[in-house]
Amino acid sequence: MLYETLAQPLIFLIMSAGGLAAGFLFDVKNVALAILFQKKKNKLFSRIFSHILMFFACFFAFSLFLYLNLRTNYGEFRNFGLLAFLLSFCLERFFIENFVAIPVAKCYNKIKAKHGRKANRKKQHI
Repeated sequence: MLYETLAQPLIFLIMSAGGLAAGFLFDVKNVALAILFQKKKNKLFSRIFSHILMFFACFFAFSLFLYLNLRTNYGEFRNFGLLAFLLSFCLERFFIENFVAIPVAKCYNKIKAKHGRKANRKKQHI
């Protein structure tokens, strides 16, 4: 099927949004692993569960790509659609890891340390 030139930017934007959504899915996977295995007592189980979540995240990201490709390109694979999906996925992963996760972790550690000092003061007064 031939495309009009005006439809290609829309396809690019939709595929880029899909890549961002797939990257967000991987962030949800990382948050779930951090919440479930905070103390890491059982390393074998945490590794197995990590691989299972990685498989599901990859499966859903690939399914999202195929679904968006089917809806926007009518099943035809175009290089710019794949490029838009992968580029937005990689950019989302890079920016979230470097510019959001590190400051949030630092703030969390400061709050946790401050809360721990307050709890120790209360125990000393009792």
